[in-house]
Amino acid sequence: MPPTSHRRKKHIPNKRTEILDDDGWTRITSTTTSTGRRPSTTTTPNDLGSSSAAGHPPPSLSGSLPARDPMPARPGSSLSSMLAQFRGIESRWQATELCKTLVHVLEKEILTGDGRNIDPISTCVMLGSGSFCGDAAHWIDRHDSAYFQLAAFRTVVHTVERVSGQRVCAYAQEPKYNDLDGELLDALNVTLVDHPRGFHLLDEHSVAYSPAAEREVEAAVIARKPRVWLHRSLDYLLQEEEEQGSQTRSAAVQFAANHEHMKLPALDVKNFPFHGSVIWWRKGYQRS
Repeated sequence: MPPTSHRRKKHIPNKRTEILDDDGWTRITSTTTSTGRRPSTTTTPNDLGSSSAAGHPPPSLSGSLPARDPMPARPGSSLSSMLAQFRGIESRWQATELCKTLVHVLEKEILTGDGRNIDPISTCVMLGSGSFCGDAAHWIDRHDSAYFQLAAFRTVVHTVERVSGQRVCAYAQEPKYNDLDGELLDALNVTLVDHPRGFHLLDEHSVAYSPAAEREVEAAVIARKPRVWLHRSLDYLLQEEEEQGSQTRSAAVQFAANHEHMKLPALDVKNFPFHGSVIWWRKGYQRS
């Protein structure tokens, strides 16, 4: 090709930034390009198309959510050290009032409500925990938060399995996961998947857990209508004027009308990984 005077665009390193919004919820923003190895996942073209084939519309997500943007692991990280750190945090989590309340509402209100004959939950998906060992310049250390959220997710999975007596498929989707994160999840029987498969896995027999979710993630979860959603209040969406994001607001109004919800106790730990936690579950759900 002939020479050109056009200069190539400089690569801009990825940064993951936390922003505290007006309602006190910590949001995570990021660019879509970074370095790092890609962990193995179970995503295939057939997997990505299976939900649409089953009659489920794909989630409406913009290109700002990367399928994979792994954060380099902190020097010295290893699977054994990560498992040890997780086990310590999981023990702390299990002793909290928040954990005990979560188990109680799952057992008494959601999974076995009033002795009804209820279809079992088959799938649990965690969306956006952040990396468990990632490290980058100008990045806020949220490892403890990620471990606490993983512990909460495992509590949900184990409670569902204990009550139903059936095995539950557990998945986690997060663009910042690296190889070591994938190994940790695998050791804990959680399968790492790439965007958008985590959304495609959600249906009426599923649980979604989306800590610190961005608005477009919320919209995608609402569109999938999971039976249970561990998230936060949707008041900020429900109170919007109709002309502001009317499609998302309309979907949120319908979701709230069809779901019960309960605010969970606060938990004062580093970076507030459970700020304003609310659990949602479908009203009057029983076997058809």
